[in-house]
Amino acid sequence: MTLPPPDNISAIFQLENGCAGVFVMAVSTISPKIFWRVVGSKGTLQIERGNKDGRHGYLVSIYTAGGHCEDSFHPFSGVDEELKAFIKDVSQATLKEGSSYEAEPRSSFVEGARDIAVLEAMLESGMKQGALVNVKTF
Repeated sequence: MTLPPPDNISAIFQLENGCAGVFVMAVSTISPKIFWRVVGSKGTLQIERGNKDGRHGYLVSIYTAGGHCEDSFHPFSGVDEELKAFIKDVSQATLKEGSSYEAEPRSSFVEGARDIAVLEAMLESGMKQGALVNVKTF
């Protein structure tokens, strides 16, 4: 009740390479759910945030075109790895002042802007009753 809409997203998408997928995120629950499924000509990748044996994490399932499935579970660690990379980047850039230190590319403002662009496209599509919306590129 304290979280204003939009508190859930359900979207279908198509990647540049033609693979189709589904994304579902429900944050208005006691245990937030995130679900990705991407289907390609050589198989399917599915990622679901949830619980296994009392631990929070991500269940990753890879389905081959032949029907074989491999599952793995990755415990959820919040943003620990992202914070470690950020601290390392800041430390290295400070220590190597005047030199050319290259930060972790996944932590760049461009990658953050790309993530936001995907969410904006999903929300814009919802406001247009599910109309196709292209993601802005950077």
